[in-house]
Amino acid sequence: MSPLIQSDSQIKLYQTIEYKKSGLNSHRCFELENKIDTQFEFYPFRYPWAYFNLGDNGEVSCVFQYPSFFSQFFSILPITYNYFNLIILLLYILLCFILMLGFRIVFQLNKLEYILLGGIFFLVGFGITSAFEFSESVPAHIFLSLLFFSIFAIEMGQKVHFLLLMTFGFLGAISIFLRSESIMYIGITGFVLCYYHRNEFLLFVRRYIPFVIGALLSIILFASYNYSEFGEIFGVRSKISLIDFTRLSISERIHLISEFFLGNENRVGFLSYCFPSIVLIIYSYFKGNLNSFQKKYINIMVLSFLCIVILSPYSSGGLYAGMRFTEFTYLLMTVYVVITYLNAQDKVFKRICFSFIILQIGFGVFHVRKNIKNLDYIKKYHEIYQTKLDQYPDSPVLHLSTFDLLLISDSFLKKPHWIVNHQKKFDKLEEKLIENSVSSFQVFVYDFTPPKDDNVTMDFYKEWIDTKYEIKSKYFQKQSDEKIAGFRLMLWKKK
Repeated sequence: MSPLIQSDSQIKLYQTIEYKKSGLNSHRCFELENKIDTQFEFYPFRYPWAYFNLGDNGEVSCVFQYPSFFSQFFSILPITYNYFNLIILLLYILLCFILMLGFRIVFQLNKLEYILLGGIFFLVGFGITSAFEFSESVPAHIFLSLLFFSIFAIEMGQKVHFLLLMTFGFLGAISIFLRSESIMYIGITGFVLCYYHRNEFLLFVRRYIPFVIGALLSIILFASYNYSEFGEIFGVRSKISLIDFTRLSISERIHLISEFFLGNENRVGFLSYCFPSIVLIIYSYFKGNLNSFQKKYINIMVLSFLCIVILSPYSSGGLYAGMRFTEFTYLLMTVYVVITYLNAQDKVFKRICFSFIILQIGFGVFHVRKNIKNLDYIKKYHEIYQTKLDQYPDSPVLHLSTFDLLLISDSFLKKPHWIVNHQKKFDKLEEKLIENSVSSFQVFVYDFTPPKDDNVTMDFYKEWIDTKYEIKSKYFQKQSDEKIAGFRLMLWKKK
């Protein structure tokens, strides 16, 4: 599966290539060398992917909003970008292995069948979507899982070496700089544990001081770098997220929450994907006779999940199985349902738990297969369009809308792509093309009215997305115009 078929993944690829080409401190938006668009006037990627700033000298700068550390790491690997997604897939397998290792070491599960049951349960969760993409979610979840399993070990009375705890605290804090929702997972966990240990607070502090030391070192190190490079301790993304958070009305927030749980015509909702698990968690809470650890655990899991869903200013994202910002909740759910099943004393309750676990695995298999079918469909047309664009390597590509950028892929690394979202802008670019002896260009445009993304304002939608028009050219003439799966691909040559 190509990592390049979605907007987020391809932007992270461009970041990586820019770091590989120009050095780890070159944060500017990637672009091929050209004399036509020196001020990013026709740069195709706008909000939410790119952040533009006008300097005191009148120069426009552009940086992508995604975490730099993820792209910087991949930029130093001695491999081509074609293998990046394979690495993410291998990291996802590593995450599954860490989960099963956690069952064995932390929860003392000796029976292989129980460990495999938990592994399969997690493997078919909606988090697998990130394994198909060039996404920072998987490494973030690896760091978080190491942190949480060490916390579980402490809460279950196990002794863990000081340096090991400090290391896990350091790694866990890195996840904050990869996925911002990690702040919620870590923060809510700390709040819940402080509450449960309020009567033995000094002992609690002594137990967790290695975590705090490691986490503080990590935060100071990475926050200092971000502040020195971007002027924001959590990077450019935090500034954009704060702006998006403050602009949402109550009705818009309710709409986002509703779509997360119920889904829409393009995405499955959380209730549909995880219905058996939800029923099992609710049933176990009232009927399961939970021990103290399970009570702490379920509070951490539910509170962090609800806070993330309620406070997130974005739709669930992704393709069929989005829910990107709650993927780690599924790992926590996996641990909870397995330990609840194993700790069940009542035989009837144990059978009910097992039935719901098997049912959830069935739901997961169904949704994963449907997700892969959707990805395969998109990949098919992605490859068709890439072949068409490669036929004319010297012809830059013009886009009439940011919606057209979803299939731009690695063509952006091979030849210039520009956006002309209205006729006057095209007229201006056309003059520059003539001045620079460009003899032909391609036009790529969605032939219908693009759907409005919940993450953008109506003003942005009208200015940059719903902007299709018929080009009128002084110097070029249309040579071909073909339609493929709702998109138009045209070739224009100089008259």
